[in-house]
Amino acid sequence: MFSGVPLYTTRLVRERTFTFPTRDQVRSPADAAAVLAEYFSDRDREEFVVAFLDTANTLTGLHVASVGGLAASIVEPRQVFKAAVLANAAAILLAHNHPSGNPEPSREDVAVTRQLVEAGKVMGIPVHDHLIIVPSTGTTDLSDDGAPSYTSLAERGLV
Repeated sequence: MFSGVPLYTTRLVRERTFTFPTRDQVRSPADAAAVLAEYFSDRDREEFVVAFLDTANTLTGLHVASVGGLAASIVEPRQVFKAAVLANAAAILLAHNHPSGNPEPSREDVAVTRQLVEAGKVMGIPVHDHLIIVPSTGTTDLSDDGAPSYTSLAERGLV
């Protein structure tokens, strides 16, 4: 006797749309931070997002991989890369906010970055950067040129 085996289909579902200020190529961490800071501007809890890039490094979508509390969120590689594969991403950018306003990466931030970079190598979806973005509350957290305050783990040699 044979028993039935379920047949599963996986689909990417658009939950809502977020309008990015630009759809230009992402050429630097500052470009990515400028776009993603808009998304994080009104978030009061830590969120971890995955930005999908095409082969020209143009932003094609955004996936919220985790929503945490004030100080942490749990990130699983399977959630990050499942969405990236379904979105047909050529590469990804990782980003999360620190509602505290401190842009310094924690030990956990560094560890999850390394884990996701390695998973990306296996999956064939490179991780270009992991940005930590702090909330905009005025001019005190902006750089001299008016850009949002952020930390790029790629610029620190961790990606």
